[in-house]
Amino acid sequence: MNFIIENEKELGEYVWAELSEKLKPGFKCALVGDLGAGKTTLVKEIAHKLNINDHITSPTFNLRKEYEIDNDVYLQHIDLYRHQNKLADDSEVSEWLADPRAISFVEWPSKMSGDLSIYDLVINIEVIGQTRRKVDLEWS
Repeated sequence: MNFIIENEKELGEYVWAELSEKLKPGFKCALVGDLGAGKTTLVKEIAHKLNINDHITSPTFNLRKEYEIDNDVYLQHIDLYRHQNKLADDSEVSEWLADPRAISFVEWPSKMSGDLSIYDLVINIEVIGQTRRKVDLEWS
């Protein structure tokens, strides 16, 4: 599914409409796009929709942040932009993604070896204007 959004708010609304019914523990989503495309903004919007009131920021320097949804489920936001500088291999990230209690959103998934088939959804965000984006959702 492809669509064009005009601003950050629309990005969250359109994507939420497509995935809200499918979000459950074990769900994994890859976020693909250039710097500034809106990947972290999208995670913030989804966290808001999941009633997470924490301040959501990019986990670029520590690779992962967790936000509790309830006692048994949490949202994990992983940013692999600096992955090769932090970890010797992909085993730690693979363990994070294997957690059956996590709903996972991964920025820069190409920094990890392997392909995107491990993800339930791949979201490609392409900048086509100052606030305008082309968004492509690819379900596995």
